[in-house]
Amino acid sequence: MQSRFDILKIHSRRMNLMRGIDLKKIAEKMNGASGAELKAVCTESGMFALRERRVHVTQEDFEMAVAKVMKKESEKIMSLRKLWK
Repeated sequence: MQSRFDILKIHSRRMNLMRGIDLKKIAEKMNGASGAELKAVCTESGMFALRERRVHVTQEDFEMAVAKVMKKESEKIMSLRKLWK
């Protein structure tokens, strides 16, 4: 969990984050995620903020990004399982 938190800190370092964003909570939700997926969450959360023309990224942006990235990952796993059947 600590390594995921550290990776999130690195990739969100230059982002304009609202005060009170709990990156540890985000890291806990992404159990088993790769570094690329963690970076994708940071990028996607920034995109959610930009789409709404906001300067700062919120906790909700991160929550939506986690849902989107982890959904894509589970869909990828399901399609691979279908190939092997």
